Amino acid sequence: MKTTLLTIALVSALGSTSFAAASKTWTFTYKPKAKDSFALTFNAETKQEAFKVASKACFHKLTNGQYPGEEKGLEYIDICANPKM
Repeated sequence: MKTTLLTIALVSALGSTSFAAASKTWTFTYKPKAKDSFALTFNAETKQEAFKVASKACFHKLTNGQYPGEEKGLEYIDICANPKM
């Protein structure tokens, strides 16, 4: 029983590394109301992973690393959560 579990664990570990998805380039375009549109491009295995990184980078770009206040912050979150595709 232990040998079977060990074999399954090894096959799973080796299989996950040999069948890993190739990294792709993903581009997200954002259009803030008061500013010109801009695009952010990231490499990731999935679109969801790239979106997470892009949305954080978008928010940082719009706020310049400063606290924008609650109202502006919510507006920026809305912009960064809804890229124009």
